[in-house]
Amino acid sequence: MEKRSIEIETLGISKDAKWRKTDELAHEEEIIVKLNGEIQKFYCIPVDLEEMIAGYLKSRGIDPSLSRIKKLSSSEFEVNFSEELVKTPQNCDSKKKLTKSEVFNLVKSLNENSFLYEKTGCTHVIGICEDKEIFVEDVSRHCAIDKAIGLAIRDGINLANSSLITSCRQTASIIRKAIFCQIPIVISITAPTDLAIKEANKYGITLIGFASSKMFNIYSHDWRIET
Repeated sequence: MEKRSIEIETLGISKDAKWRKTDELAHEEEIIVKLNGEIQKFYCIPVDLEEMIAGYLKSRGIDPSLSRIKKLSSSEFEVNFSEELVKTPQNCDSKKKLTKSEVFNLVKSLNENSFLYEKTGCTHVIGICEDKEIFVEDVSRHCAIDKAIGLAIRDGINLANSSLITSCRQTASIIRKAIFCQIPIVISITAPTDLAIKEANKYGITLIGFASSKMFNIYSHDWRIET
C-alpha cells in the first residue's frame, strides 16, 4: 500500500475557521538490509524493494548481478557480495545528447507522473529515460533514485544512454549515484549544490537545474545539450 487516510482537524486564520477532513498520507516503513552482515536501514514506501536494493548496490559500485539478494521477510533482506568486486568512480564518457525540446518534454513527463505527490504532497518523483521512461515516487529521494535504477536494470535500459530526471535538489551524493551508474545527464527541477556541480564537472556528468517548461540552467558539460 502506497498511501493511507486519516481524519484531521484544520484551522484557518479567522476565529471560527475550523473543520475536520480526510487527509491522504504516503505510507512509510522501515526496511532492514544486511549487507555482508552490516545492517542498513531504509525508510521508504514498501514497494519495488528488491529493485531498490539492486539500484542501491549499483549506485555504490557493486554489480547487483554478482550479488545475492535474499528476502528474509516483507521488510528484511540479506545481501552478500565480494568486496573485491566493488568498483571505484569512473569518468562518464557517454556521447548521449539531448535537445532543448527533449529536456522540456522530460520535465513535462515528470509532472505528469507525480501521482502520489498530487494526492499527498509527500513524495519525490524520479525518472530514468532512454527509449522508454520509468518513473518512481518515494518519500526518500535516495530510495526513489535507487528504485528507478533497479527498475531500469530489470527492464534492460542502457543507463549509459539515459537521462535521470528528478524533483529533488542535486547534492554530491545524488551525483555520485549517476557517476557509478554512468548516467550522463542529470536534470532537476530544483537546485544543485556547489559540491554536486564540482563532482559533475570532474566525472563528466551534464548537470541541469531549475528545469521548467520554459527554461533551465546547465551547470556542467553543456556540450550534451544541443541548442
